[in-house]
Amino acid sequence: MKGNDVDELVRVEVEREDSNEIVEIAVPRNSDMLGEVRARLGLEAHVHIFERDRDEPLDRNIEDRRHLRLLAHPHRALDVVVRYEHQEKDHRFAPSATVFKVLQWAVGKKGYNLDPTAAAKANLILPGAEEPLPRDRTIGSFTKPGSRRLVVDLTLKDFTNG
Repeated sequence: MKGNDVDELVRVEVEREDSNEIVEIAVPRNSDMLGEVRARLGLEAHVHIFERDRDEPLDRNIEDRRHLRLLAHPHRALDVVVRYEHQEKDHRFAPSATVFKVLQWAVGKKGYNLDPTAAAKANLILPGAEEPLPRDRTIGSFTKPGSRRLVVDLTLKDFTNG
């Protein structure tokens, strides 16, 4: 016999601006999930809550899900600048776009149009960083407070051998 829907919990992972931490919380399925997330994380009303890789902020609960990956961010869109070989190309993304989505744009026809071999080795890295950005993280988690702009470098460096 299944438990009552009221008792079921939804596991929610939340990324935030300028934070490496992914906060995990559980909220009752039939509650105001967005309100619960806002209250537990102390988010102000102007902060948007996005589902990962979605262009628009959430305005209601997502039904029939047991796990959600969200981003809390004050901006609806970010200007992402990708630098490669003394060039810069920029594109506007929702802060909930994953690093992988931005990388696909950067290596694709609208970005630097890399050949498939080079594209397979490509990574995005913050200027001055030692390691590439994790592809499953949202770009909004790498912006500094108040900034609508993120600058990254496209690199073909092999990071597998440390």
